[in-house]
Amino acid sequence: MSLTNASSQTPSSVSTLHLYDNFDGPFLDPMKWSSPWQCGSPVMECVREINEEALRLRVRAYGATDSSAGTQFGSSGVTLTANNVTDIAAQVVVHRSSADGCSSNPGFGGGGGHAQFLLFGAFFNGGGGTSNDNLQAYVQLDRYSTAPAGAVGVGGFLSYQNQFFDNVDLGFVNIGEKVTVELMWDQPNHQFVVRLFRPLLGTVAQQFMPYTVSDTTPAVGPFRNISANVYPANCLGNRTSADLDVAITKVMTN
Repeated sequence: MSLTNASSQTPSSVSTLHLYDNFDGPFLDPMKWSSPWQCGSPVMECVREINEEALRLRVRAYGATDSSAGTQFGSSGVTLTANNVTDIAAQVVVHRSSADGCSSNPGFGGGGGHAQFLLFGAFFNGGGGTSNDNLQAYVQLDRYSTAPAGAVGVGGFLSYQNQFFDNVDLGFVNIGEKVTVELMWDQPNHQFVVRLFRPLLGTVAQQFMPYTVSDTTPAVGPFRNISANVYPANCLGNRTSADLDVAITKVMTN
């Protein structure tokens, strides 16, 4: 199995996406969504609700003060009941994304946690037959404490057997900017495609994430998730926090 980001073919076809949910009702539809575990310690504020015809996900958590190694974790999200779609897109606005730095914490490129919106799923099993052998694909809007002010980085990556690879970069977007991110499994070419649509600028960015793992076995416990995650840095003697507030106005699938 190669974990390198090799050159890739253009997808042979791009599925036409259909509306999955535009969150125009008062509550989340249990026919379309289920709720994973969330909001446990160290999360202090946690929101998952429909607000002004958008799914609002907000989570805030604090790092530990007895160590400067690693991070804590907090999450707020939903799971699609349609766990077999191969192309999914979400229209997203990041209203707030922040993470405090910690100069004594060596992780994450020099001392900070991060806040991360994810659209991801387990699409197939590499053949080992356990959930650890599922190949998972991700598109993210991620902000570290060292990121430019008012900006969120967009990219994608794959994971398999606890290894992360094929990290790709789609550039930065502005906090408060409405964008659409798409994650597509292009099985004929053995790759995933991630796209970023920026209506404000009229631009589309696209990257490919190839793999060499066998993709003919169904995933063990397949899922498609949308989540807001925070990773506040642990910082000896100093209480740090990470905060993420996003609105998802539309979800589309094939």
